[in-house]
Amino acid sequence: MGAGHELEAIWSRRAKDFREQSLPYFRYMGQSGFPAFMSLILISSAIGYITLVRQLPANFPVAATGVISLTLVLCWSPLRTWLAAGDTVFMMPREADMDGYLRLSFRYTTVGCSILAAIVLLLYLPIYNQGPAISGGWLLAMIAAGLKAGNVWGAWRERQMTWPGMRRLMRLTRWALTALIVAAWLTCLVWQAALFSILVCLSFLLAHRLPSRHRLPWERLIYEEARTRKRYYVFFGLFIDVPTLPSSTARRSYIAWLLRVVRYSNRNTFVYLYTASLIRTEIGGIVIRLLLLGCLVIYWFADAVSLSGWGSVLVYGLFMSVLSVQLGGLRHVHRYSVWKHVYPLPEKQRAEQYLKVDRLTMLVCSMLLWLFAALPLVMSSYYLPAAAAAAGALAYIAIRPSRLRKRMQKEMDEE
Repeated sequence: MGAGHELEAIWSRRAKDFREQSLPYFRYMGQSGFPAFMSLILISSAIGYITLVRQLPANFPVAATGVISLTLVLCWSPLRTWLAAGDTVFMMPREADMDGYLRLSFRYTTVGCSILAAIVLLLYLPIYNQGPAISGGWLLAMIAAGLKAGNVWGAWRERQMTWPGMRRLMRLTRWALTALIVAAWLTCLVWQAALFSILVCLSFLLAHRLPSRHRLPWERLIYEEARTRKRYYVFFGLFIDVPTLPSSTARRSYIAWLLRVVRYSNRNTFVYLYTASLIRTEIGGIVIRLLLLGCLVIYWFADAVSLSGWGSVLVYGLFMSVLSVQLGGLRHVHRYSVWKHVYPLPEKQRAEQYLKVDRLTMLVCSMLLWLFAALPLVMSSYYLPAAAAAAGALAYIAIRPSRLRKRMQKEMDEE
C-alpha cells in the first residue's frame, strides 16, 4: 500500500470512529423528544412557507431575501479533516502525500454543503419567480454552483494564510463580494451581472496572490477540527453527559462591561461566574448570533405582515425556543469543576443564582426579539399578534425557572 493510500485509510478510520462515537448521543437525543419538537417546527415552517408562496405580499423583499439566504449557504465552507494535535509530529513528515487525504475531506464536506445550498435555492426559486425574475432558474442555479466552488477554493486559500488578520479580512471580503454578485444576478440584466461578476472574480484572484501562506496549514486545520468537535459535544451535552473537552474563551469586549454591573459579594458569586461564562464561552457566541439573525428574520416577517402578522409571531416563538435550548447548556459549564468541592459555597445558592442569570438573559433576548416584531406590526395596526407574542414570552419566562429547577435537581440526584 502506497503512502497516499495509507493516509486515506487513516482518514476513513477516523471518520468511522467519529460516527461510532456520535451514534449513541443521537439515540439519547431521540429519546429526549427533541426530534418531535423539530418535526413540529418543520411542519409549522412548511405551512408558513406554502402560505407565503401562495400569497406573496406585493412589497416582499424578494431580492434581499435571496441575497441573504443564498450568501449564507454559498459562503459557508467548513472542512472536516479529523486532524488532532499529535498529527504535527506523526503526520507532518508525510505532508507531500496528503493530497489524497485532503481530497477526501473536501469531498465529504463539499457534498453536504452543496446539498444544503441546493435546497435553499429550490426553496427560494418559487419566491424569486414571483418577482422580476430577470435571470432564469437554470441560469441562477449555474451561477450558484460556480459561486459555491469559488467559495470552497477561497476558504481553503484563507486557511493557508500566515497572518490571522489577513485571513479575517479576506474572509469578510469573500462574503461581501459573494453577496454583491448574488445581488447583481437577482436585480440586473444578464450581461450587466456577467460583466460585474467577471470583474469581481478577477480582482479577487489578484488579491489572493498577495498574502503569504503555508502549503498545508496544520495548526489551522487542527484548530477547526477541535472547534467542530466541541460544538457537537456542546449540543449533545443538552441531552446526556459527554466527555469533557478543553474549554475555549473569547473576550468579547463589546459586552464584557456587563460583568462590572454585578456587585462583588457572596450572594452574587455564582451570578458573576455564570455571567462571565455566558459572555466568554461558545454558548454566548451562539446566543449572540441567534439573536442577531432572529431580529433580522422577525423584522422581515413583521414588515411584510405575513399571515396577517402571525407569521412573525411563529418565527418569534421558533427563535425563542432555540435560544432557550442553547441557554440550557450553560448549567453544564461548571458541572464537573473541582473548585466547587474546595470553596464552602452552598449548592442551592448555585442553582438559584444560575436561574437568575438564565431568567434575565431570556428576558433581555425576548424583549429585543419582540421589539423587532412589535414595531412593524404596530405601525401597520396589527396589535393582537404583537400582544400575543409578548404574553407568550412572559408566560414562558415565568414557568421556565421551575422547569429548570426540577431538571437540575434530577441531575444532582443522578450524581
